[in-house]
Amino acid sequence: MKRVILIVLLVALASVPVATAVAPADGGTGATIPAQNDAVSTTTATGDDGGDDEPQNFTRLYVDAQNSYLDLKPGESETFTVTVENDEDEAVDVNPHVFTSPTDRSPIESSWVEIDGPDSIDSGEEAEYEVSVEVPEDTEIARYSGMIAFTDQTVATAPNRPDRPVHAAHMSVEVWKEPTVEILSETYINTQVEAGDSVTKQIVIENTGDESVPLSPERAEQRGHCYGTHCPQQVDQSWIEIDAPNQIAPGETATVTITLSPDAEADRGRYDTSIDLGLDDPNRRDDNTYWQEVNLNFVVWEQPEEPYEADFTVSERTDNVTLTLNPRNYRAAENADDPSFDVTFVSPDGERIDAERVQVTERGSVNLGAQRQQGATEDGAYATHSGQTEFVYVLDSPDAGEWTAEIMPDNTIGFQYELTRNESDDELDE
Repeated sequence: MKRVILIVLLVALASVPVATAVAPADGGTGATIPAQNDAVSTTTATGDDGGDDEPQNFTRLYVDAQNSYLDLKPGESETFTVTVENDEDEAVDVNPHVFTSPTDRSPIESSWVEIDGPDSIDSGEEAEYEVSVEVPEDTEIARYSGMIAFTDQTVATAPNRPDRPVHAAHMSVEVWKEPTVEILSETYINTQVEAGDSVTKQIVIENTGDESVPLSPERAEQRGHCYGTHCPQQVDQSWIEIDAPNQIAPGETATVTITLSPDAEADRGRYDTSIDLGLDDPNRRDDNTYWQEVNLNFVVWEQPEEPYEADFTVSERTDNVTLTLNPRNYRAAENADDPSFDVTFVSPDGERIDAERVQVTERGSVNLGAQRQQGATEDGAYATHSGQTEFVYVLDSPDAGEWTAEIMPDNTIGFQYELTRNESDDELDE
């Protein structure tokens, strides 16, 4: 006599695999729903048949699909394996076929799929089915979904939803093509701009396709709200000006110029926004637009009117004093000026001495990776990252006492300083 296992079959969404159901030892009901990429298996279940409270007895078959989520170009094909285990006390006849639901956005065409395997599975045995999928050359770009069902038994999943096969494996095919539109510039822009001034950034786009591509950049409204001391300021969209052609010819490049011009009264701080380039790549899905978003993060700063003062003490053993300055900047805009400093040393008796700059050092880093990395300023065999500039000033033979270094920065949003007193090794006279 066959055993009847009571379970509850849970299917939350059309795209969620059919649940495996197991009867707890205490006589209650239980169900385990695997993640979408897990193997799919189905066994005996109870269900509600149009309001009838009588339990439904389903054939005990376990279905396990391996690698059933495919990425294929038009004209390509691939094969995956589905294993079906028969837990009944007798052989079970099966009817492998493609099942699609009217609620699937892009259902898989049954003509794409061939299923090779036996039409009967002996008791306690497993059978393997080779599922071959071939995408026609004229297939549109989309994600196609469906199921490989092995019996005609179905179960209701939710009110007002179509029934689903009980013994089935989910599958999907992401049909794609090589993109013809490529953004050659970085799409994550970090820069700085002085209040009342302006900077520009350029985005270069290449069209390798056979037809013109529309280009219509738009400023994006700042999304969401943030509260706290570390939140970005709200961007005034009038600060942003975009200049671009309305299309990119086949085999050509186009440049989008973004100009940031915060007004003189703009608050200091960090601002985050984005720009949608309005591109239409015929080889990308219509709902895939993240690739053409330019994230624009910038800091508004103000040029101080008075210099920064750093006090230091000079002993009688001091031969000279060196002041090292390192400007701190975000990646420079195309029209940004180089940072610089005016440095004045003030002696204990108030004498003002213009500092002599004796050294300027440029530092950078190079990566030999094949791909251009985020933040790289040059591409190719050497991915070069812009480095740091260092300025060194010297004060020779200073008098002992309390000194002040007045530092006036220009074209930088910040800097680090280091004061070094080089002392003589000679012993002081008694």
